[in-house]
Amino acid sequence: MIRGRKSPVVHVIAYRKDEKSPIQLRVTPDPLDMTQYGRGKQILTWKLDTKGFHFPDENAIEFTSPGWEKYFHNQKVDPCGRIVTVVNENRDGGAFAYNVNVVHKETGERLFLDPVVQNEW
Repeated sequence: MIRGRKSPVVHVIAYRKDEKSPIQLRVTPDPLDMTQYGRGKQILTWKLDTKGFHFPDENAIEFTSPGWEKYFHNQKVDPCGRIVTVVNENRDGGAFAYNVNVVHKETGERLFLDPVVQNEW
């Protein structure tokens, strides 16, 4: 949280439709609408809500839109691999695609999903 402001939290879940289905990821909210948080620096948090999975130590969140480096930095994964934080400068607005990467602890399978951060205000 920056100076008493609320910070957004994205919840990540892994699930299967049935035992034979591949594991899928879902994030809420998607897109992450930053308009309610105002302009300026924000700490974005991704929280993995499903047991048996963890975020990888590196590249847990990979921004893929051109120019993302100007806005997003200081990615940190907590020691348990359940929470990732990233600083979002949110200066000029715009939408940024990103990948959420998660590892299934039992198999080592790496899963990803490609949601959006909407920075316009």
